[in-house]
Amino acid sequence: MTWTLADLAQATTGQIVQGDPALRVVGITIDSRHVQPGEAFVAIQGTRLDGHRFLDEAVQQGAAAVIVSRLTPSDGGAGTVPTVLVEDTTAALGDLARFHRRRLGVPIIAVTGSCGKTTTKDMIAHMIGEPGTVLKTTGTQNNHIGVPLTLLRLDAGHQRAVVELGTNHPGEIAYLAGIVEPNVALITNVGPAHLEFFGSLLRVMQEKLSLLQALPSDGTVILPGDQLDVCLESQRFLPPGVRVVTFGSMDRCDLQALDVQRVEGATEGMSLRLRDLAQQWFVPLPGYHNVENALAGIAAAWAIGVPLSDARRRMVGFAAPALRSEILHGRSVTILNDCYNANPLSCARALETLRDMPTGRKVAIVGDMLELGEFADAAHQAIGRLATQLGIDTVLAVGQYAEHVARGVGDGVTARARTFGTVAELLEALPRLVQAGDRILVKGSRKLSLEHVTEFLMRRDREGHGPFVG
Repeated sequence: MTWTLADLAQATTGQIVQGDPALRVVGITIDSRHVQPGEAFVAIQGTRLDGHRFLDEAVQQGAAAVIVSRLTPSDGGAGTVPTVLVEDTTAALGDLARFHRRRLGVPIIAVTGSCGKTTTKDMIAHMIGEPGTVLKTTGTQNNHIGVPLTLLRLDAGHQRAVVELGTNHPGEIAYLAGIVEPNVALITNVGPAHLEFFGSLLRVMQEKLSLLQALPSDGTVILPGDQLDVCLESQRFLPPGVRVVTFGSMDRCDLQALDVQRVEGATEGMSLRLRDLAQQWFVPLPGYHNVENALAGIAAAWAIGVPLSDARRRMVGFAAPALRSEILHGRSVTILNDCYNANPLSCARALETLRDMPTGRKVAIVGDMLELGEFADAAHQAIGRLATQLGIDTVLAVGQYAEHVARGVGDGVTARARTFGTVAELLEALPRLVQAGDRILVKGSRKLSLEHVTEFLMRRDREGHGPFVG
């Protein structure tokens, strides 16, 4: 959809400094390198880069208008194009996205949670419509820049949208929710993530629940019914009239999973039955946590009007997002590749999934969990302790907190631990530590780039260099 210069000023409460209010632009961009002719360029002022420095480049690339928070001298043409002056260009980007969302009126599902939100978001998008009819968040665009850019991709061909909201500081979810204005709000779970900035699990919970305040009176909230504290605390955030749907394994949940079983074969995953319904559902991802993700996704699909028969049919063809719950089969080893990110809750669930994998020695390669502040030492020690309680055979811990993981392993009796300061040190030792037939979990925060471990293991296995002991 096109915008007039007047639309840009109205959406941002900005001032048209120069240019015809009736001028039309074909889209919004913040990247001067990839401006398409006829787009409006928003000069975002970030912590590292200031978009005002690239105004001339944007104009030379074909920008038809610019949105700025200050007027700057120009030798390259920026001073001659239609210009809207705003107080804050980052806030203006959000304002533009909200304006665009309102004029299209597409039903939107907003997804947040301490873990599983990306998988759940992708699962929902897969279940609620055919490709091209559903807009969804891509990559890591779940913050104050990415969410507006996602909404600005809405077009007349989209029937529904699924938007992921992330946070690591108080107030971010409320801000993003105010831009998205969702019809359905989904919280996958609440766990001890980003404690360095929130200070307590209660504040993490309240941050997630602030999403609910953006719902309309005829909206729906979907909550993890097995987390009673989340459900009770949600009452403080619910607007009048909002419908509440809960999911989980307990009888009190509206969507309850029964007869949950692991499915092995050409396509691995989990099967379940919904209470009061006879059909079995197949979730093509391993682990009970993905049953929870599926339940949340099913609830969202139902809330937005998709027949459960359609959602069930589409679920079968879902594929895991990269680096999340991927099962990779080599000739000598099987890898649970779940290294996109990590916090205590997601690590615990990954370890449980490793425990439930069939036959073979269980090896957990565990990297740092970041942004835990004063809780980091204890949290890493608890992960090591959990590994022993679950019967994991070997723990290979890497990173700043590796010794704390090993200390936790030492509290138990079934596991052995080795520690490494860097991924490079781990890679050097791996051929001597992994055995043919092993089931290996690779899990850690994004900063460690543990996908290099997975790539190393699969490459050596594929090339038949025999790096594995046994």
